[in-house]
Amino acid sequence: MFKFENLLFCLDLTEMDESLIRYANYVVETFKPSSVTFIHVVDTYEIPEEIAGTITDSDRPLKDLLKEEVDEKVQEHYKHTDTLEPIVVVEEGLTVEKIVKYARKHKTDLAIMGKKVGYVGEGGVVKKIIGLIPSAVLLISETSPYRYSRIMVRTNFANPSVIALQMAKYLQGVTGASIEFHNVYKLPYNYFPEQTAQAGQKLKKQLEPYMNKQYSKFVKKYKLPDDIPFDYTVDVKGDEAQSLYNYAVRNQVDLLITGTRLKSQLANIIMDSTSEKLAGVEKNVPVMIVKDVKEFVGFFKALFD
Repeated sequence: MFKFENLLFCLDLTEMDESLIRYANYVVETFKPSSVTFIHVVDTYEIPEEIAGTITDSDRPLKDLLKEEVDEKVQEHYKHTDTLEPIVVVEEGLTVEKIVKYARKHKTDLAIMGKKVGYVGEGGVVKKIIGLIPSAVLLISETSPYRYSRIMVRTNFANPSVIALQMAKYLQGVTGASIEFHNVYKLPYNYFPEQTAQAGQKLKKQLEPYMNKQYSKFVKKYKLPDDIPFDYTVDVKGDEAQSLYNYAVRNQVDLLITGTRLKSQLANIIMDSTSEKLAGVEKNVPVMIVKDVKEFVGFFKALFD
């Protein structure tokens, strides 16, 4: 179902670009895609300070100047020009619209973005791109490792988890990574006011028969392999994303995959809240957000055509 043929790296003319381009070297070497594109969208209201002086003294269009800037970065850090020539695209206009339209037109399979992208609005633009783009999205930080050896798939025992597993299986086939399911059981605080490590372990043990039964029903319902390891975390603070992230850090997970679904026809609430929080800049574990493209396709067409 999944295959990385057309990759799209979203640059923003910050220090994060170097990390994204270097990560592209690993992805290209590992997955052998057919195309790799680096895109930057020029927002005429946002002129990077480092080139402000150049623009002032030049009669050339801003778009052309920024294209040179991006070209130089790619030439410096991208190492596979002999096997796959990179495509560099600089557009001018609304960031969300331009990136999403490009991804649709060129049938992007995976969009890769930095978790510290310098767009205005504390990541609001990035979150909208993640929600609207028809491809899977991978979010990395400057410290993301160049490997997929341990993949954790978030499960809520529903169809989005199955889509996420399909992506994990594709990655496993290429890299040999191990796969595990993880569920966060949300328990209201008033049922568990004593938040000590010992009390937490006791509660988890008590829930074990119930959680294993739920997992077995999930595997049977969706006809999934029954040999995928399963674990769970008890959350009494109402923050599933933080519980998943904490587990991933403690257990040295290389990639956390979550499936998401269309929540509303309003662009600002397309992703479920946990997927959105996992995309937060403060969470350094790489996160891949995967969608059922068929579910989204009608919405994309109505919104952008």
